[in-house]
Amino acid sequence: MRVARKSWKTYALGAAALAALLAATACEPGDLNSGTGTTPSATPSATATTKPGGGGVGTAGGSGSAGSGASATAATTAATAACTEADISIATTLYAHDSVRHLLLTATNTGDKECTLYRYPVVGFGSGHEGPIGPMESEMKDAAIAPGQKAYAGMLLFRTGAPTDAVETMTVSLQGRVSNADPDSGPIEVPLPDEAPFLNIDDNPLVSYWNVSREKAEGYMFKAADGN
Repeated sequence: MRVARKSWKTYALGAAALAALLAATACEPGDLNSGTGTTPSATPSATATTKPGGGGVGTAGGSGSAGSGASATAATTAATAACTEADISIATTLYAHDSVRHLLLTATNTGDKECTLYRYPVVGFGSGHEGPIGPMESEMKDAAIAPGQKAYAGMLLFRTGAPTDAVETMTVSLQGRVSNADPDSGPIEVPLPDEAPFLNIDDNPLVSYWNVSREKAEGYMFKAADGN
């Protein structure tokens, strides 16, 4: 009889355990619809968005970002097209009160689209002068100009007391978007002011970076080393 009672107790305990297991299994679908049940399914999606080359949501998000980036790049490229000799004219202005030591370059967009003047003008003075002149200390900011708008660059032609040479011609080439590259345009023949059939330059004339503000360009020009 003891054996029978032991078997009955064992059977009862086994039945109770099975009932508990079935009850726990029956609760699982309900848990998936509860607030705590969404956590396991959210975790893989978050991982996918940060894993390179991941599928599912991560891939869709990555594709969307890439598309937006490509559109932004295309828009930036279109907006920052370099000005060329075909859509820019350049005039000059002298400052007689300082013995014609300074010269202002005024570039006007004569085209029908906005373009950008990058860095500083590449100025040459004909075959009698070696190479283009260097930039003076000034704001290094590209100048985007719409049709009809202007940008300015100031020049220091010579220092007081320095030996000078007379030049009768001047050209300006425009730089492209890539720094330290060859000029992006052909040389533009720049007429000298009517009151000056020639210019005096020393062995190290300087030019400022392009600026849409004439006042700022003149400020840099007159503050150039030994240029006051």
